[in-house]
Amino acid sequence: MLTSGQFDLLCLHLLLSSVAEDFHYSGQVIVSVFRADSFTCHPAEYEVDNECCPMCPAGTRVGVDCTELRSISCLPCMEGTFTEKPNGLKKCFSCTPCDQGSGLTVRKSCSATSDTVCEPLEGFLCVDSSDRNGCAAVRKHHSCEPGQYIHQKGWSSSDTQCSPCSDGTFSDGNSTTCQQHTQCEELGLLQTTAGNTSADAQCEEENLSGTVKAVSVGLVLVVLLILSVGGVVMFIKRKTIFKVSFGFCGNIIVYMMKEHVY
Repeated sequence: MLTSGQFDLLCLHLLLSSVAEDFHYSGQVIVSVFRADSFTCHPAEYEVDNECCPMCPAGTRVGVDCTELRSISCLPCMEGTFTEKPNGLKKCFSCTPCDQGSGLTVRKSCSATSDTVCEPLEGFLCVDSSDRNGCAAVRKHHSCEPGQYIHQKGWSSSDTQCSPCSDGTFSDGNSTTCQQHTQCEELGLLQTTAGNTSADAQCEEENLSGTVKAVSVGLVLVVLLILSVGGVVMFIKRKTIFKVSFGFCGNIIVYMMKEHVY
């Protein structure tokens, strides 16, 4: 009969024999799979040819990969290119251009460690934005129509808000308030066109010169008429008497006629 110690030794022997047999038939497969699954570089490294090389810092790129006999070589990004994070890249990223023809301008210039950040030009609304690159696409702000005023000016992130003008006021759509119509009579002027919500009233000075000329001609005609009538009346009423006298001058008789008007 086996003692307790002998029983434990027998169990251990059987266990080791079983493990050895399993290893003999499948040990190589297990080791191979283990090697394939376990080849992982550190987060601060990158893999190249089954080797792990340390990453180059932000603002640089890989010039020459590392080997068992050589350390990695990093080169700075050229102007107009960048890398934001430690990397194993052979080429830096190109900086994003901010095209003014498309309504964009530079908010933050590109550097070796960060890309360009763009923003809309004045009068444009951003329609495609991201935290990293700012604005990528824009469109023009909505324009108010004549008869409306700008209730809220548009910004890079909000469009223009328009409101209608009330009666007695006007706007061409470009102002932030509606203006009162001009009161022509209060200015001593003559209104030629009434105002509406999109245009002011039109005024002009009264044409006094024409009125004066008309009155002057009328007065002249009246005076001429009065003079003409008066002349006719006087001509009719006028009485003319001729007195004739004569005398002698030597042997010559001299006649004299004198007109008397009554």
